[in-house]
Amino acid sequence: MARKIKIRWKISGTLIAKTPIHVGGVGGDADTDLALAVNGRGNYYIPGTSLAGAFRGWMDSLLGDENKGQIKDIWGDHESDKHGASFIIIDDAEITGNKTVEIREGVGIDRQTGTAADRFKYSRAILPKGVKVPLNITFDAQSDEAPAELWQLLQALELGDIRIGAAKTRGLGRVQLHNLKIEKQSLNNAEGLFVALIEGGEVQNWQEIKAQYEYQSPSKLNVEIAWKPRDPVMVKAEGDGIAIDMLPLVSQVDSGVRFVIPGSSIKGVLRAHAERIVRTVCQVDISKKDLKFDKQLQVPLVDVLFGSAEKNSATSNNGKATSNGQIGILSIDDCYATMPMSVTAWSNVENATDMTKDLKEPLKQAIGGKDNPYKKLQPAMHVAVDRWTGGAADGMLYSVLEPIGVEWEAIGLQVDLARLNKYHKDLVKPAIALLLFVLRDFADRKIPIGYGTNRGMGTVAVTDMKLNASGDINNLPGLKGEISMKSDSSNFDISNLDDELLLELTVAWQEWIKTN
Repeated sequence: MARKIKIRWKISGTLIAKTPIHVGGVGGDADTDLALAVNGRGNYYIPGTSLAGAFRGWMDSLLGDENKGQIKDIWGDHESDKHGASFIIIDDAEITGNKTVEIREGVGIDRQTGTAADRFKYSRAILPKGVKVPLNITFDAQSDEAPAELWQLLQALELGDIRIGAAKTRGLGRVQLHNLKIEKQSLNNAEGLFVALIEGGEVQNWQEIKAQYEYQSPSKLNVEIAWKPRDPVMVKAEGDGIAIDMLPLVSQVDSGVRFVIPGSSIKGVLRAHAERIVRTVCQVDISKKDLKFDKQLQVPLVDVLFGSAEKNSATSNNGKATSNGQIGILSIDDCYATMPMSVTAWSNVENATDMTKDLKEPLKQAIGGKDNPYKKLQPAMHVAVDRWTGGAADGMLYSVLEPIGVEWEAIGLQVDLARLNKYHKDLVKPAIALLLFVLRDFADRKIPIGYGTNRGMGTVAVTDMKLNASGDINNLPGLKGEISMKSDSSNFDISNLDDELLLELTVAWQEWIKTN
């Protein structure tokens, strides 16, 4: 017997990518390790299962373990017949608008040698920032009203609080809902059914619905770091130019391109520094030459904050395979330069054939100004000196286009306090203390970012750092609301935090060290 449906809600809108997106598929491009999902028409798309998984995971964090029954009432339950199939249907979303694909390179850095770890280099195809993802949701309700959690979900999407796809904590997957339309179809009477079939349903006022259901975001901590480069800051593009060997990485934004520092790059250097702190205070030795890269990353507390890969497979008491990997509770967005460039102008820079003759004019066109372009983008020659002859080593002369006068947007970090409190309640305060240590050292210019950090590049000056916690953070007194960490000397000042909070974090950190 079919389930009785009283009201059907048809929800549509457009998800606009605020950061690039990657949803993987089978097969794909032979030149890319991690290819994008492609549908039967050969177009890139986001499977409905991927969207449903992200939405259900967010709702799970909103309601908590004590309300799992509500989640199963909405999303169904495959483990028993009590709840049946899901009442929510989410369509596959074919990508519209800009469909140009970018390739991002990823690499793991060996903690002993400081070079690329063996077998930990890969390429990932991404859909750039700004792509449009059509969202179509159907919710079948057995009562006159839809659950409040559905409206909370839509508000979270409007605010950009839900990420989709892979590498969500490394700069990818943040989307924002636009052009929302809600239709209500009454299926329990002939008149309502006729309207649903002919007219599509009664359009609802979204603002009135929002006024009835106050948005309750899962607890989180946002960190915004305003900064400026003291030295040239860039991430090297995988491909070389013709006149210039090494070019800064660019990514599409709107109709042009901008320089970008991927969130994965920033997260990597912050993680390495956090590992250095924990290994120092806990006296963890990784000097063994046969210690593999994945073992090097298994550092207590750091894997909670930054995440950990799947270790050896484990089984539960009932013999089923269980996962012992975990997503990090810290997410870091891609950081873009504020200077827009046209695709054509940047292509001319890449294809310039002579660094001394025909590079200046393409650079001037790229930055869109009449000033000397070398004030912002400086071609620099580098050479390795032969230790025997004292001259240039054979094949070791190369050029780099160094961004020296480029301004950048703020670096955005998000800490999922709800997840941290749910799965690691005893580690909330030590983890926040470790994060503050890392941010303090970053502001004190101890953590360079990007390419060439051992050769005079990558040093940044933090001009302001704002913390903004929201949601239920009763276990972190004094942290709620916006807190600026900028002192009179424009440096990061941890003493700006609440005294009670500092005391509790200090005690928790010291106790954690003693037990580890």
